[in-house]
Amino acid sequence: MTDDLRRRALDALITARDRTAGLTTCVDENELIAQHSPLMSPLVWDLAHIGNQEEQWLLRTVGGREALRPEIDSVYDAFEHPRALRPTLPLLAPSEARTYASDVRGRVLDILERTPLEGTDPLTDSGFAFGMIAQHEQQHDETMLITHQLRKGPAALSAPEPPAGGMQGLAEEILVPGGPFTMGTSTEPWALDNERPAHRRDVPAFHLDTAPVTCGAYIAFIEDGGYDDPRWWAAEGWDQIRRHDIGAPLFWRREAGQWLRRRFGVTEPVPADEPVLHVSWYEADAYA
Repeated sequence: MTDDLRRRALDALITARDRTAGLTTCVDENELIAQHSPLMSPLVWDLAHIGNQEEQWLLRTVGGREALRPEIDSVYDAFEHPRALRPTLPLLAPSEARTYASDVRGRVLDILERTPLEGTDPLTDSGFAFGMIAQHEQQHDETMLITHQLRKGPAALSAPEPPAGGMQGLAEEILVPGGPFTMGTSTEPWALDNERPAHRRDVPAFHLDTAPVTCGAYIAFIEDGGYDDPRWWAAEGWDQIRRHDIGAPLFWRREAGQWLRRRFGVTEPVPADEPVLHVSWYEADAYA
């Protein structure tokens, strides 16, 4: 059992680091230190932050080793520094960040090999702390992927072409039958406390669109009076748009017969075929 846990933790850590390497070696140094959006950190901040969290939790706390770089703890404290201000911090240069994260990882793998993974310590029982750090790195890999999607210029990443036919021939929406399901877990050893215990939930039937809502469809919703009809809003959302007199997404405006939006200091036409997933993100950020 212990050998299986150790192998699972090792595989998770290696897989996450391979993903991190792919996201941070596909662009040059200038791209790594740049802030591509005020909503995101420079990629090099994420890279060193991953190493710093691994050092604090696994090297120091689990392994009891001396700190490698205690002077940078504050720099890479995500609660202390908002993303928009992180480029102003004394960040490690890309080569230094890579070396630091690699040095931490080498020591952590030694700790993983020597640490008992069964016992009364909740951090090490079932390899919890190692799984937590692997999941933390995976979360930052997702964040860095978003940064790549927001950066300008030629794409640095590639992906397989979608299946032929795409969404053609699908109904606009499908009915998801209601019924009971099990939420959470009582058996997954790396689950966080807010994912425990497993419990039964009942959900009524609902309809779900088969494709993301586009900006064009959302424009039709606006022009059909969607912001003036409480039927389409949760009570909290309806109260907010009434109090703030909101009649469209916060950074959209109607001008000369077309909808424009302002993003990251640039005003541009709203592309009708683009998914509208960003609307709630920007509005929530504005009122946070």
